[in-house]
Amino acid sequence: MFMFGEEEISLKATVGFFITMNPGYAGRTELPENLKALFRSCAMVVPDIVLICENMLMSEGFNTAKDLSKKFMTLYDLSKSLLSKQTHYDWGLRAVKSVLRQAGKLKRAEPDILEDKILMRALRDFNWPKIIVDDRSIFMGLIKDLFPGIEAEAKTDYNFFKDVQDNTKKAGLQAEDLFVTKCVNYAEILEVRHSCFIIGNPGCGKTAVWQMTAKTFNSRGQETIFDIVDPKAVTSDELFGCMNPKTKEWKDGVLSVIMRDMNKNNGPYKTSQFYKWIILDGDIDPEWIESCNTVMDDNKVLTLVSQERIPLTPEMRLILEISHLRNATPATVSRGGVLFINDSDIGWKPFVESWMLKYKKKGDDYAVNSFTLAMSQYMPDSFVDDVRGKEKIAPICEMAHMKSLTCIVDALINELYSNKAYHDQIKALKEANNDDDIKKIYEAYFIFALMWAFGATLSEDKSWFNGMLKSSSKVKFPDSNNQVWDYFFDPIKLDWVLW
Repeated sequence: MFMFGEEEISLKATVGFFITMNPGYAGRTELPENLKALFRSCAMVVPDIVLICENMLMSEGFNTAKDLSKKFMTLYDLSKSLLSKQTHYDWGLRAVKSVLRQAGKLKRAEPDILEDKILMRALRDFNWPKIIVDDRSIFMGLIKDLFPGIEAEAKTDYNFFKDVQDNTKKAGLQAEDLFVTKCVNYAEILEVRHSCFIIGNPGCGKTAVWQMTAKTFNSRGQETIFDIVDPKAVTSDELFGCMNPKTKEWKDGVLSVIMRDMNKNNGPYKTSQFYKWIILDGDIDPEWIESCNTVMDDNKVLTLVSQERIPLTPEMRLILEISHLRNATPATVSRGGVLFINDSDIGWKPFVESWMLKYKKKGDDYAVNSFTLAMSQYMPDSFVDDVRGKEKIAPICEMAHMKSLTCIVDALINELYSNKAYHDQIKALKEANNDDDIKKIYEAYFIFALMWAFGATLSEDKSWFNGMLKSSSKVKFPDSNNQVWDYFFDPIKLDWVLW
């Protein structure tokens, strides 16, 4: 018995309090001091992951579970210490569990194959999409050391791979192998995890990956529907819903409405749909993401302040499209599968090829020939690398440079054919078979776009860009004392003219 205030309370052996303490954890409320004092004597338990791993391997049907569990955890321990410290890397218990689930699936698909080979394939293929370029050689070295002499082909669904290629070409995009592989990786993650982070810098192709995967599912008769929300565009109360403190009236939030409709198949959602995705496209912030913890872990339930619980159905997936996980807590990172897209994986070249395809379809041979030549002359890889290293007025990614360049060129070409005086000039040049001057206009327009898309963003290094363009033997500016930005190209005079 003990006294609580003025009341006598009896302790019962069958009652237990389990408090998860997260000291100094963003988005969590601290336990009050007067309550903390009542729980001074606590038992702390560190899980034996090797033992957990062994049990799970046995339950998935592996006979050599004891040896394999040691190899498994050795790989994860070494990866934790040897690989670079990336915020999206997770080598904890949740990551172990999802890989073991994948290994069990491979084991049941091919029960006669060596168990070492199956586990090696699961460890390599499931972790590969989240490993950054610099760490790949170390990670592969660790796998080869732990599984010596074992070679296993990647277990790729070639039919799905081909379907993604076909749908990419139909959409007028470039079916690059790395892009298609990322789509396949994304589809594989969705099979074993109900929440997934698609991480990469702006312009690396994150949106294109999930959109093309959705298109592929739809083309296979597996209807996929999605809703896109920017969680940072609204407050946390507007996202999840809130209770009016005075009237106790409940007001629904954006996410709670979408999840309830998906769960109950209301509105555009039907029971026949293969996938229902909620795309959260915006920065991660502990203030709102912590409320999604129960959605992202094995509970699969959104718990609202109104005491309502909305469970995720088997078709529902939570997709977070973000540039980094710097502000996310370890609890959040461990809860989702990760697809990491490096800047070099897809790059800007497929975007430019798709843009050129527009002019090919129009039958504008002048544009295709002039821009292809100009790309190789004025924009070699070394030029893009040089610009990347220069200081800019504001941070800007390579894809934004390219987007600006193509938009400026498109606008100039549109004006060339919509402006009567310019159009008459082009018509006269074509009638005179003066192809050289037409190509000169197109090339000058490309240089003008290059000046403003790349050069105008530089802060201290404008003189470098100015000198580089003027030193080019192909571009002739009237006066060497002015900067390149002082000129625009006049198609009537066929020369660079001061503003």
